[in-house]
Amino acid sequence: MSVNKKAVAQSFSRAAPQYDQVAHVQKQVGQALLDLLQQQNVLARNALDIGCGTGWLTLHLQPFAKHITALDLAPGMLAYAKQRDRQNIIGEFICADVESLPFSAQQYDLIFSSFALQWCDDIKAVFADIYNLLQPGGRFVFSIPVENTLNELKQSWAQAEAQHAHVNEFCKVADIQTALNQVGFSLPFFDERITPAYYQSVRELMTELKTLGAHHVAENGTTSLTGKNTIAKMLEAYEQFRNADGLLPASWHFILVCAQKPDTN
Repeated sequence: MSVNKKAVAQSFSRAAPQYDQVAHVQKQVGQALLDLLQQQNVLARNALDIGCGTGWLTLHLQPFAKHITALDLAPGMLAYAKQRDRQNIIGEFICADVESLPFSAQQYDLIFSSFALQWCDDIKAVFADIYNLLQPGGRFVFSIPVENTLNELKQSWAQAEAQHAHVNEFCKVADIQTALNQVGFSLPFFDERITPAYYQSVRELMTELKTLGAHHVAENGTTSLTGKNTIAKMLEAYEQFRNADGLLPASWHFILVCAQKPDTN
């Protein structure tokens, strides 16, 4: 996978003012991660939130960390998060790419991330960097959409136009688990879930994905313009998924993980 990071950053920056209004699944997943922090009795000195977005979730880390650093690729998201933090809960705001983290080894005892790591080209290398940034015994708590996310949309596009990808390929669950183990993490919590969102129309779904800034597809060396006939075929194909309530589902397949760096004591 090759991700145009500049385009992704620009898209999320533009999305910042409207993001929270449509981030329904993202908020559900974020709340599940906060519940996980509580279940794991996390109390950190220094926490890093990778892909902080609008800061909604970052501010909710306050009960779990004394000092919080917010990091995001999109400057527009960081500006929005900083404006939102009226009580100065977040200690630092840093604009950087998770695949080039500007920190020292063993700087954090909690690294947190929700629905951000899917934009990485080399997830195992990112896990290795995060492992290096954690103190012994430190925890890496994160969520990430995985292989069957937006499967209905993917199938519908494939029926309309098989030769071009219109939906990103997400990591496989087994590959993420293997990469974490290979880096050296133990996995006290690893849970796989599927949450559907429902829409009146496919266009409503597509508009929401664009508002979320999440409509970019990884570059695969091909470029094409999608014609009206192809779009019409996709819309028709998606109708096979309409349920008894007259709604169209869009499935979010994701994992919630608490990974821990071994304690040397």
